[in-house]
Amino acid sequence: MNCEDILELAPLYLSGELDEAERAAFRTHLADCRNCARMVARQEQMDALLRDAFASDLPQAAATLKSIQKTRSVRLLTVGAIAAAIAVAAILGFRILRPSSVFSDAAEDHRMEVVNHQPRRWRTDPAEIQKIAQHYGFSEVGVLTAVLPGYKLEHAKMCGIAGKPALHLVYTNGTREFSVFVLRRTGLATESFRDLSLDHQHLTAFENDRFDTIVTTAGSGVECLELARLASTVL
Repeated sequence: MNCEDILELAPLYLSGELDEAERAAFRTHLADCRNCARMVARQEQMDALLRDAFASDLPQAAATLKSIQKTRSVRLLTVGAIAAAIAVAAILGFRILRPSSVFSDAAEDHRMEVVNHQPRRWRTDPAEIQKIAQHYGFSEVGVLTAVLPGYKLEHAKMCGIAGKPALHLVYTNGTREFSVFVLRRTGLATESFRDLSLDHQHLTAFENDRFDTIVTTAGSGVECLELARLASTVL
């Protein structure tokens, strides 16, 4: 396991969702790499601050969350803080907090990893993509690894979005790249579409009784919606 793996798996490590072998490899790397160890330690400290804020004072907790969401590090921290966020969600409603975290994380990931091509551990082989999808509980998403009409799957990987494991699939229509983030839902909902613009990107979200899915692109909103509608037919 290398530093890139640590960055990618940190959200899942902090939420206790890695299997025993992966956790052992993760800890072995931390023991040998001071930079990664410091990064994870900072995340754990921020988790503690968040928990204290949520437990002591609701307005203070909301202010703390809003403040630290301005930094990139928060995206990696929110998995460890999800238990505290649930307490606030019960009062304020999950959908009040959801747009500021889920959509901003998706836009940020697409900008950094797809538009700016920052190095990540992408999988390109459909069989390998299906394997990691099954490993993290997304076996039903296997059909998305096939070619959707007009779009080709380039690569995929696991990531963390708003404190939840997400399957990040990258498609192209020949001129533009699109990110499809699939997150497992915790409750039932009727399928719906929501379009918005954030950080010079278009996002289209839909949900059903199994998944929250967000399609993100720096291209046109019409194309983004088109891919979202195609994806919704197989999820």
